[in-house]
Amino acid sequence: MMGSTRAINKEDKYQKREAILDTAEQLWLENHNGVVSMDAVAQTARVAKGTLYLYFPGKEELFLALHERHVSELFSRVVLHARRVNSMDTDNMIHLVMDFIKDTPAFLPLASYTHGMMERQIPMEAGLAFQERVDQQLLDVVDALQAHFPQLTAALMLQSYALLLGLWQLLRTTPVKTKLREQDHSMACTEDYFEMLETALNALWFGAFTQEGRPPGVQS
Repeated sequence: MMGSTRAINKEDKYQKREAILDTAEQLWLENHNGVVSMDAVAQTARVAKGTLYLYFPGKEELFLALHERHVSELFSRVVLHARRVNSMDTDNMIHLVMDFIKDTPAFLPLASYTHGMMERQIPMEAGLAFQERVDQQLLDVVDALQAHFPQLTAALMLQSYALLLGLWQLLRTTPVKTKLREQDHSMACTEDYFEMLETALNALWFGAFTQEGRPPGVQS
């Protein structure tokens, strides 16, 4: 018999949900981004399996919710910083994002996993609801950042996200890539992810913002 009691009020339910997500993230990292079962989550979180399914209809929805929490945490960090400081430049923004990635090791692998299952395993209604929530948060981020980057658009933020995720997928360690590196294969990627990410994001933002020689983040 499980050791936890069923959450009744709204705050208790929120705390229970967060605890389940914490457990899922812990298991995800311990399994090196491998398959994590609902049985394992329920047992580790000390909740009945039936209770777990009250919060998340399946494993796919559970990990999509964890990915959404990561995205919300990143967006909140950016918005808070943008509203707290008098000025930001591209270096501030890029290092804010890179610090979050370093602080949240499950973020990129889980993002890659959830994007892969969105079209195949997530019900259409749940997928649409997720996308609408994230899109609204993205607009809030753009609104906060436009005080520092007047030319910023949601499209540029999406391009930046695609770049950081795509680079990670290209450079992440896999058995095949490890073997290629051991053989000094010419196509083996050996570049440092964060170094390449910083260079690529700077180039993307500079190209998007530069007007008449003015660097990004400098207002006329």
